[in-house]
Amino acid sequence: MDEDNAVLRVDSLTKVYGEGDTAVRALDSVGLRVDCGEVVVVMGPSGAGKTTMLSIIGGLLTPTSGSVFIDGTDVGRLAEGGRARIRREKVGFVFQSFNLLEALTARQNVELVLWKAGLEGAQARRRSVELLGMLGLKGRENHRPRQLSGGEKQRVAIARALANNPSLILADEPTASLDSKRGREIVGLLRMVAKDLGKGVLIVSHDLRAREVADRILWLEDGQIRDISDEPGARGVM
Repeated sequence: MDEDNAVLRVDSLTKVYGEGDTAVRALDSVGLRVDCGEVVVVMGPSGAGKTTMLSIIGGLLTPTSGSVFIDGTDVGRLAEGGRARIRREKVGFVFQSFNLLEALTARQNVELVLWKAGLEGAQARRRSVELLGMLGLKGRENHRPRQLSGGEKQRVAIARALANNPSLILADEPTASLDSKRGREIVGLLRMVAKDLGKGVLIVSHDLRAREVADRILWLEDGQIRDISDEPGARGVM
């Protein structure tokens, strides 16, 4: 693989909670990469460290040791202001619980990200409406979250994640709150984000449907990760 094509590179990532005999090694020298236009799915049992890993990659949690490079920048070497800038400009987050603001419309939820980045007025409105339309929400822009289905809420969340045109999308259990049909639609949209928009997409999930859109499937257990893409039964049916 071309090193210049890597959106994300994780080297020897380790996270230890506690000390001495009570220490828990949530991550043990984990390494992975995600390239432009690639969907990587990380699976594994509950408590395996998947969310911990995603939180470290997203700059929300500090590792015990190891490095995270996003677009070639060693995030761990940055001060808090620099890490915040990387989160704002380079990373888009998609969460299981949507995390939409109920008082705002779908469009305003997307615009909020743009407002924080300094883009306001007609430009922010055009960008948010464009993204929502691309994700199948034309005509739903002025609906509030309580007026939207679970699948529609997650589409808004994806639009919000894309608002600042990040290089990397991190999706934490994005289909867990959705039924089978809506779940497949959402993972299909995440694949479209990778293939059509050239983003690196890292999905952490228990959901077997996520396998169907993956370029690579990784298994995280007991703090260690391995590639199971070519193992029998690893992939679902497209």
